[in-house]
Amino acid sequence: MIWFSLVETSVKYFRKYSLSEVYTYTHLLLILLGAAFIGLSLPEIGPFMTPLYIPVALMSLIFNFEIALTSGVLLSVVSMYRWYSDVSLMLPFLLMVFIAAKTLSKADRRLDVMKSSALTSLALVGAHLFMKIALGIEYSQYDFLAALLNPILSGVMVLGILPYVEYTSRLYSNLGLIEFGNLNHPLLKMLAMKAPGTYYHSVIVANLAEAAAERIGANPTLARIGAYYHDIGKMKRPHFFTENIRDGKNPHEDITPSLSHLVLNEHVKYGIELARKHRLPLLVEFIIPQHHGTRSQKYFYYKAKQQFEDIPEEEFRYPGPKPQFKEAAIIMLADSVEAASRSLKNPSVPQIKECVEDVISSIFFERQLDESGITLSELEKISDAFLQVLVNISSSRIEYPEEAKLQKVVRINGRNSG
Repeated sequence: MIWFSLVETSVKYFRKYSLSEVYTYTHLLLILLGAAFIGLSLPEIGPFMTPLYIPVALMSLIFNFEIALTSGVLLSVVSMYRWYSDVSLMLPFLLMVFIAAKTLSKADRRLDVMKSSALTSLALVGAHLFMKIALGIEYSQYDFLAALLNPILSGVMVLGILPYVEYTSRLYSNLGLIEFGNLNHPLLKMLAMKAPGTYYHSVIVANLAEAAAERIGANPTLARIGAYYHDIGKMKRPHFFTENIRDGKNPHEDITPSLSHLVLNEHVKYGIELARKHRLPLLVEFIIPQHHGTRSQKYFYYKAKQQFEDIPEEEFRYPGPKPQFKEAAIIMLADSVEAASRSLKNPSVPQIKECVEDVISSIFFERQLDESGITLSELEKISDAFLQVLVNISSSRIEYPEEAKLQKVVRINGRNSG
């Protein structure tokens, strides 16, 4: 009853859960892990040493607050039955579950785990004293010490177990995602060397995506990391992409539009291969095809249409799927906005604003965002965030005087002061 009324409901509203069966298997594995910890708890050390914090913390870090909370309620009931159906123990168990789930749902530093475990420790000690003084329940002499140490020791175990869960499942918490943001990562170094234009483009897209994700309450860490790797497939044939053309010669002029279409589609397939080979986070792998969606490669389509009037536009579309979660949609928008804004020469704020709004409107009316969960009000916020970042990037630098003029000014001022 608890599973179907609470846990299944929380899973239903977590959009990413439906993207892969790995979410289901990992979720069930963590619940079984928690049940095993509870079952192995020794009666001699008392109920306050029940390691509920570990599975709840892991679920909060990898999934979200709601899934961790509802699954924690289920494990609390299991814990109560483990301790001879003592209903009074639901107070400390539920308190531990709530604090662990709430404090770690947006954690992005290891220090956050230690802060969470310390706060849970204080709350558990408070619950122990309340039950002893106010309710007159007597526990063993070790219970106070167990209430104090349990969450702290569990926090250390969480930090030890988390990397194994992440690497095995490729479902990464923000703590794990941040490690992929290191620009010394082998894939990013390869991208910088083989496709420097794409690398620079990805960094700008990451700034845009992170700002937009923060504005609408999405995951800014996932948005930034996903943007870094969204075009890694361009390393295979970098000179076929505009940002990497340096000699002014476009290689697409020497091949047919159909072949150009295949080259563009290939960078998506190769990007997915690299993501799997280097065990990038599963969501980053999903972003690689989703940030193109099923959009049409219009330039090559119109070029082909000049030769074959009846050629269908579907033959020049990316394979998709459309973005399935907000961060993927944000990267689609940021990618297109950055490419469009690059063509503006000495742009003013109104020009940048018009460019951003045109790109977002185009993608929206192509119905590419229908499956992402993004609302119209969120699109307005995303547009404002993009505008702010692009204006800051394109703002003119202070013009410094030439060195000779500067030295002359210094000499004149020196003589006047003398």
